[in-house]
Amino acid sequence: MLWFNYIFNVENINYGGQSMKKQLINIGACMAISVSLVFAGNYATYAEENDSTVWTETSSETSTENAPTLNSETTLESGTQSLPGTNSTLNTTSLPTVSSTPSASNNIVDIGGYVNIEGLPATLSADGTGVTYRFTVAYQRLHSSDEGQTVSDLLIRVPNIANADVKFTLIGTRDANGNPVEVNEPMSIVDYYEADYSGGDDFGIPTAEELAAGKKAFTLSGNDYLQDSGKVKSYNIYTTQNHSQAVLVQVTIPMDQAKNIKYLPLDARAEWKASDGASTVRGYDSGCQSLEEYINHTVTMNGDPENVGGLSDVSLITDEYVYSLSNPSSITDDYVKDGHLIKSVSNPNTYITPNNGDWRTIPNDTNINASTFFNYVDTFTLRRSSPVTTYYAPVSEDMADQDVSMVQFGDVVVDYVIQGTSTQLQPSYVDTTLRPLFNADGSLGMYDAAENTSELPQTITYNGDVYNLVGPSATSLVSGLLLEGTTHVVYEYVLAPVPTPTPSTQTPKTADTTNLSGYVAAILAAFIGFTITAVNRYKSNQIF
Repeated sequence: MLWFNYIFNVENINYGGQSMKKQLINIGACMAISVSLVFAGNYATYAEENDSTVWTETSSETSTENAPTLNSETTLESGTQSLPGTNSTLNTTSLPTVSSTPSASNNIVDIGGYVNIEGLPATLSADGTGVTYRFTVAYQRLHSSDEGQTVSDLLIRVPNIANADVKFTLIGTRDANGNPVEVNEPMSIVDYYEADYSGGDDFGIPTAEELAAGKKAFTLSGNDYLQDSGKVKSYNIYTTQNHSQAVLVQVTIPMDQAKNIKYLPLDARAEWKASDGASTVRGYDSGCQSLEEYINHTVTMNGDPENVGGLSDVSLITDEYVYSLSNPSSITDDYVKDGHLIKSVSNPNTYITPNNGDWRTIPNDTNINASTFFNYVDTFTLRRSSPVTTYYAPVSEDMADQDVSMVQFGDVVVDYVIQGTSTQLQPSYVDTTLRPLFNADGSLGMYDAAENTSELPQTITYNGDVYNLVGPSATSLVSGLLLEGTTHVVYEYVLAPVPTPTPSTQTPKTADTTNLSGYVAAILAAFIGFTITAVNRYKSNQIF
């Protein structure tokens, strides 16, 4: 600043009738103000970049992980989630958008959603004795360029229902080049604590090439405090592959029990944060951190381990209000649209991922409230102003999802009435007993109430009178698709006409003597012939 001091120490020189000193002072002041503004602007930019509350692509955040938020006074919002359309946008606090390609100012690659559950219509079980609730579950792992941080597991929870049979089938995997491949591979269920685990990829979802080579697919049961308490059944899936993979979950329940469970819920969420990407089995024993330490990621209601909502007690789920995940009976139509959940039935901080019918891509959550949303990128401060590691992570998806599989029952009853009345001519005939609308293969059930005389008699005797079949009533469909509730097929009959006897007008027939006369004539002829013969013989024997 020597030049500045010099300006203010020059002698008073007259130039053009004005003081040159005064002119120089004015020029110097203007330059000083400009420099100050530049410094202030740079400082404001620096402050904004280092303010963790400001959403910018270049914001610098603390490198240490945020501690779990377990404040019991945290306000949880309920009943604000709705199922959006295909092109819906966030209508609350928006999260920052992230480029699909990392750059100098962005070390986050948005992979889309982490997990999506799509409940399928419940079907008749394969043996015809129960109901099978079905779910497609797709997920993909979170990873980093150095594999130093990964979330590559999925914890799946279903209600703990007596006599329920749970099966897993791998239906989507990747080949060595990352291309999606549809498969149909049954998965073996192994107890988590009995698994022979070497620390590698023993229980990871196999690639298409590994399946072809004979590698088996597994899910590990347990390693969950909610299963230990008997509230749910828990199953773990692991992967070392990138991009989405999918399993089919089938829960089969005896028919008598299933008649009381219209909606069966399923919850799936990322559970373990790990420091490597090569191994599969996750848990505290392998040095992982449970993501359910964060209250907005736990499955339980308000962080209370004893309150799992509709996930454990199915009797709570009704058609009026769907509220719980441990209790499927508490799930009601208020939570369901077109057979799918539109808001969480347990922790209201779990956002519902829109269904797209395609396991190869996983949509983002919508209608996100940033104050309750579990944002992994922010929680673990993955954004860096000078990126060293690139993270492939979900940005607008909370790494959890829920949905229900809905069962609809239908039966077909045939009634027989006098035409124009409600008078029953005989007991109703059960054409189709109460059963799910869908067959075991997923097709809609059909009925036919005109297959035989047992269900379609041509005549019925009632109170000694005979009634003839006219046909089905105007509102009856003799055959068609099975519908929810009871389908009545009504056949109408009318009294059969009784013939009235009439007097005879025919002339009585005279006795037919034709044959008798013939007989008499023949006898007389024979007699005469015999007499002549005898006389001739007598004359020939006389001696004259």
